[in-house]
Amino acid sequence: MYKWIIFWGFFQIEGKIVRVNGEPGHGIVKIAEDEKAIMIVTGTRGLGNIRRKLLGSVSEYVLHHSPVPVMICRRKE
Repeated sequence: MYKWIIFWGFFQIEGKIVRVNGEPGHGIVKIAEDEKAIMIVTGTRGLGNIRRKLLGSVSEYVLHHSPVPVMICRRKE
C-alpha cells in the first residue's frame, strides 16, 4: 500500500483505499456510487477461465456492473 501512496503523490492523483465487508463485488460498486467515484482501479489474480467460472471473479463483476470506468491491473510475474 505504501507504494501506491508514493505513486499517487508523485502523479498528484487523489484517491481512497477502501476496505469492503460482505460481498466484495457488490460492495465495491456500491462504494463507487456512494462516493461519486470517477474510476475504479482493482487487481486480479489471473486464475484462468475454468477457476474464474467456478470461483467467480470480483474484478469481472465490478467491470460489468460499475457505473464508472474500471482499470484492472495484473501483478507483474
